[in-house]
Amino acid sequence: MKKTMKKPGGCRQQTCVWIGLMATMALAGMAQAQEIIHLDPIYVEGEGLESDGEVEGYVANTSSAATIGGMSRVETPVSVSVVGADQIEDQGATSLVEALRYTAGVFGEYRGTSNLSDEIVLRGFGDRAFVPKTLDGLSFGSGGQIDPYYFSRVEVVKGPNSVVSGQSTPGGMVAMSSKQPTQEQGNELQFEFGSDDYRRVNGDFQGDLSEDGSLSYRLVTSAWQKNLQEEFDQSRYLFAPSLRWELSEDTTLTFKALYQDEPEAGQRGFMPKAGTLIQTSNGIWIDEDFQSYAPDYDYVERTTKSLGYELDHTFGNGWTLKHSLNWSQIDMDQSQVGLWSSSGDDAGNYDLYVFRDVSERESLTGKAALSGTVMTGALEHDIAVGMDVLKRKTTGTYDRSGVVFTYNFADGTSPTLAEIEAVSLDASNSVTDTELTQTGLFVQDHVSYGNWDFLAGLRYDWTETSAEETYDAEALTGRLGVSYGFGNGLTTYLSYSTSFEPVTDTDDDGNVYDPTTARQWELGAKWQSADGRMFVSAALFDIQKKNILESYTEEGETYTDQIGSVRSKGIEIEAQAEVNDRLSLIAAYGYNDGYYETGDNEGNNFYAVPDQNASLWVKYGLTDAIDTSFGIRYVGSSWNSSSNDFKVPSYTLFDAGVSADMGKLIPSAQGVKAKLSVQNLTDERYVTSCVREYCWLGEGRNWAATLTYEW
Repeated sequence: MKKTMKKPGGCRQQTCVWIGLMATMALAGMAQAQEIIHLDPIYVEGEGLESDGEVEGYVANTSSAATIGGMSRVETPVSVSVVGADQIEDQGATSLVEALRYTAGVFGEYRGTSNLSDEIVLRGFGDRAFVPKTLDGLSFGSGGQIDPYYFSRVEVVKGPNSVVSGQSTPGGMVAMSSKQPTQEQGNELQFEFGSDDYRRVNGDFQGDLSEDGSLSYRLVTSAWQKNLQEEFDQSRYLFAPSLRWELSEDTTLTFKALYQDEPEAGQRGFMPKAGTLIQTSNGIWIDEDFQSYAPDYDYVERTTKSLGYELDHTFGNGWTLKHSLNWSQIDMDQSQVGLWSSSGDDAGNYDLYVFRDVSERESLTGKAALSGTVMTGALEHDIAVGMDVLKRKTTGTYDRSGVVFTYNFADGTSPTLAEIEAVSLDASNSVTDTELTQTGLFVQDHVSYGNWDFLAGLRYDWTETSAEETYDAEALTGRLGVSYGFGNGLTTYLSYSTSFEPVTDTDDDGNVYDPTTARQWELGAKWQSADGRMFVSAALFDIQKKNILESYTEEGETYTDQIGSVRSKGIEIEAQAEVNDRLSLIAAYGYNDGYYETGDNEGNNFYAVPDQNASLWVKYGLTDAIDTSFGIRYVGSSWNSSSNDFKVPSYTLFDAGVSADMGKLIPSAQGVKAKLSVQNLTDERYVTSCVREYCWLGEGRNWAATLTYEW
């Protein structure tokens, strides 16, 4: 039997407003068009200005993910943070969440050292539906983790962004952009070693394959390994080629492929409160390097494969067609001895179980968008229309035992390999076989009139989720924004945006609940210096998520209604600046007040979400050849559960680094650079978060030395 959600007749008030507004703007822009113009791109040379998606230095002046087709950051009436490859390298980030440590409003390391899949909380929203990620504008899915050496830039779009990406959490989204062929001709080879027996080799090679430059390539490779605990290691191998073919002056076709093998992908374990947040009764603190209850047995194997293309074509009237298609597959096999519950005694004795989790996620995504400029009198319209399709199939099996072992942190003795392999995984078994199809139609109009800019977007999505039953849902989402530029680099803006997430649960009559919806008001200001080397932004936001499912009991009967709502309010301030040729800095501050508006936890704050985060990163050139850097990161306190039983304390960490251009010190070493980076310089012991009685330790001090040769 096919189940569909209930749909009221007629046009809902909010839907009619969106449709009427967008239809008026689109029809006025095209029907009354006096002239179609083609504006040639303006290229400005200097640090911090992008070319082909790359960010030189720390300051990015455009955003490709916050709107359809992208636009200037200072004109975008949406808060968006951009992290470029230079920042990722300078700060020694080895994962996506580490690359976002200095971004306001982002919390990506709630599981401390056991983060396996880049699970990110943004503006307070995450919980079991973490912030979605895209790669080169298409959905990347969940369960994967791409090495950040592959990224040319990472954008964090804050707040509902369904107009661009379809179903998403109201906190926002993370958009990853890959390194692809550029106009640059050059190669890079890196060697790294560091703490925990860390060893790494990176390669980035690009150039022309034809004399006229119409055919160019890029190859990004990486291989690394480190020791996590005793016999428990982590390793990764990345191979990502791309080929760009300029078919004509107006048409470019780019082919991309990625293969990433992780024979030892890491760990996603649980730790108890006693021994991490508080000391056990017999004085035990769990070692910061602890990762596994059975290091000679636990393993996670994962492979990530991706293949796709991008087509860009400019028509004679200046309109542009962008089309992309991508197939990806993420396979993961995890076997682990896990912590059964956190209800062990306060002396550190805990029950263990054994489980195996095997999954495969295969996705096919495509997008096509037509964009161009239309003049209607004094109004300039940058219009984009298009559609995208996502098809994702998830299969897997999960098998686990009951309680089979007891672990004591006083002696730290793990069960033997023979004992573990003899355990029968018959206490719980489940099979996953789910297919998701999402189709979206979208339109966006960016209107410029003097110092005023107006942004309006509308999207309609159809989703179908098939498991044991088939669940259909439809949703209309939109965005309205207005900004005013004062002519001195300062722009103020006000925006309203919405998002949705399908719900596959059913009510007592077998009808699927409506999708959860969210809306956000955002008031902000941005300033960009005339030379593009300084960028400052500030935003106030108010997000409400509705249609949350809530269960309650009356006269012994339990009922579930879709009446719940939650709220998140806050402020974010960010600055990136290349003050002069020697001094660069990044500063960020975020405050979040997320709470439950209804239900038994009404008035309580979200759990595993810090109330504040603040950071400062300074890079200073002591000489023309030697740069030093220093960073400080503050993460505020957080609650352990929706009932707000206890708080996890705040913590402050310090990072540092030094780099040298050896060619400026020794002429014969032209193209050679050396770097040393250190995270958690003072080796601070801290708990990143707790969920109920489970807690996670953060990473202790670690360092890496890098030698780079460029030619």
